[in-house]
Amino acid sequence: MLPDIVGIAEQHGLQINPYSRSREEVACKCPFCHEDSKPGKKRRYYLSLNSKDQVFKCWFCKESGGVFRFISLLENIPEENVKQRFRKRRIVHPAERLSQNQRRLLREHTGVREPNWKQMRERDFSYYMRSLDLFWDSWKEFLMKEQRDAYFQLIVGIKTCTYQNYIEKIRQREREIESPLLESVLQIYSCASRPKWTEVAERFVDQFKTKPVSPEPKKAGRDGG
Repeated sequence: MLPDIVGIAEQHGLQINPYSRSREEVACKCPFCHEDSKPGKKRRYYLSLNSKDQVFKCWFCKESGGVFRFISLLENIPEENVKQRFRKRRIVHPAERLSQNQRRLLREHTGVREPNWKQMRERDFSYYMRSLDLFWDSWKEFLMKEQRDAYFQLIVGIKTCTYQNYIEKIRQREREIESPLLESVLQIYSCASRPKWTEVAERFVDQFKTKPVSPEPKKAGRDGG
């Protein structure tokens, strides 16, 4: 199994577009040409990482290749050295890193029981890996739902002037799911161009936001005399 190219990017501190985290194609700032880091290109992400095939391509400088080449360029070492490094150790699938608590949350979310992973691995390793891929896709879908819920809470907090209360709720949820939420939703909120689903959330909050009650106009008094 190949290393997770998105995980490699995160380990090396690459700036990832939060909109794309749950997609197969993840966008981030290119560490090779740095073109999308120039002034006026804050919202540009030229480097594409394919989390399924573990390949990359910069749409500006055209640097591309597989995950081993990606690591070799990031660390400035020969690609063969990278391959030897990973041959010496078992690559852990990201789904295998999920905690028992995260697995429980995912079971509750999907309503699907987990298989006997050990038995499956021993019986058919290829099927085991494909099943882990599906399990990981389900987890990413779960995180996307959590991100949308957190964004909704952020908007409620902003619209109702109870920002700090809802920030704490988001942080509490981060602790419960053992995964970050606040940073990504704040990044999304700070962008001028946001995903369509954020517009739906904001309109929904606007519809149900408490409207101030206008005081009744004073009745004109009777003229004296």
